[in-house]
Amino acid sequence: MDLQTATFICCCCFWPLIGLPHAQGIDCKPGCHPVNGFCEVSDECRCQPGWQGPFCDQCIPFPGCVHGSCVRPWQCVCEEGWIGSLCDTDIHPCSSKPCTSNSTSCIETGDGGYICVCAQGYTGKNCHVKKGPCIVNGSPCQNGGTCVDEDGFASHASCLCLSGFTGNFCEIDIDDCEPYPCENGATCTDLVRGFSCHCPTGYGGLLCSHRVTICASSPCENGGTCFQHPEGAFECICKPHFVGATCASSSRNASESTETKPRPNSHPRPKAHHKPVRPREQEVLTIKEETIENRPSLLSKSQVICFMVLGLLTCLVVLGTTGIVFFSRFETWVANARYSHLVRKKRDCFLKTNDGENLSVNIIFPEKIKLTNDHKSYTTI
Repeated sequence: MDLQTATFICCCCFWPLIGLPHAQGIDCKPGCHPVNGFCEVSDECRCQPGWQGPFCDQCIPFPGCVHGSCVRPWQCVCEEGWIGSLCDTDIHPCSSKPCTSNSTSCIETGDGGYICVCAQGYTGKNCHVKKGPCIVNGSPCQNGGTCVDEDGFASHASCLCLSGFTGNFCEIDIDDCEPYPCENGATCTDLVRGFSCHCPTGYGGLLCSHRVTICASSPCENGGTCFQHPEGAFECICKPHFVGATCASSSRNASESTETKPRPNSHPRPKAHHKPVRPREQEVLTIKEETIENRPSLLSKSQVICFMVLGLLTCLVVLGTTGIVFFSRFETWVANARYSHLVRKKRDCFLKTNDGENLSVNIIFPEKIKLTNDHKSYTTI
């Protein structure tokens, strides 16, 4: 952020605080603008934000305004021939003659841009590039080489090759192993760009020039002690029961394998003293036993748990259905019993009130009535 932009932001933020009227009873500098300037002591003219000059009568343009002015603070009114928010785009760029002498004319696009019409054999934005062999025929260089033609004035193209390549068109890979760079008898391998040294035992580094300690990499195994010889080789002193160049083998396993081998001087016993053995049957039996032992169970643990949960849910559904049916039948039975009791009670009451008379009372009982609401009062006969 530049100084003008920071000034603009500060002035916009503190405008209400700084815009103070002239102090009462103090005469400002003669000519000081009565609105844009103020003073705190006599013969002073301090400017409000956005104004400048000795009398605070000059507005400050927008920060970054190049070819513009202002009427009010923070404006950028462009001058003749300039456009843009900062008045930095020339609408007549051809007036500065940007095209070289290799062009025939300059055309303005109207938005501050221009186009140079190049003469035969030239190209580029300002017609400053001559069409030489590299442009007309293309680059003949290989392996990342750069085509050069003296800015188009050369009769033929040439190539500037990368490191590791040579030839007219950079087509030859240089043997980086010549002269021989590797040291201490290392093997050199030529790469596409560079070389690689395969170091012998006891040496390291890019050129195999550094002597390294083999025992530092702990080549001995199973607690063996490493001892390095002056010529570069090493030797492992193994602990008991371990053998080998790096103590990787166990002497017990070696002795067991030696014992299992038949002795060369021993003679086999007569076949008549050996009980015949059927190795094929033993092998078949062993395979059957392994097959039986490895046979998976009928149901896994997760399947058993799943079946138990499903069985429990089924039992709950059956019990719930039975309970619903039982309670619905019980409710109907209670309602019919109440109705029968009410009918008998009304009949006895009617007979008592007409004692001594010969009355014939017919009570009609409803047939095939299912009562499901035991809260009704059956008071009629």
